[in-house]
Amino acid sequence: MGSRIALLTAMLALSGCTVSVKQPLTSCELPTTQVCSRAVEAGLREGTIKVENGPRADDAQVVPLVVPVFREDGVLAAEADCYANTDGRTFSMVRAETAIAPSSEKSVEFLRERHLCSEHEQSASASIVASQ
Repeated sequence: MGSRIALLTAMLALSGCTVSVKQPLTSCELPTTQVCSRAVEAGLREGTIKVENGPRADDAQVVPLVVPVFREDGVLAAEADCYANTDGRTFSMVRAETAIAPSSEKSVEFLRERHLCSEHEQSASASIVASQ
């Protein structure tokens, strides 16, 4: 039995077949609610989010925001689309989603270092490749 396995292994090696196993990949999910909340808080504090008052002074309105996250070299690492309900003083998040996910290992590492990355392992896959 052992000689059959050795023979099969030798035949595969001589025939040019290779077996490759992909290692588990990590992905980075941007915590959009956290990113959006920080952006809205900063915008309200700095006065960069303008709210048009409705008929009543404390009417709230939904404000859309695009929040880019740039790496130190100026390259876009990720981007979030945010919608906040605000009256100009307080806010609540209506919706937060990733518009542009990190697309390079460098961007993932940048986000990871800033605790802006939820990691999920993707399943490993094996493939047999015949080279001729």
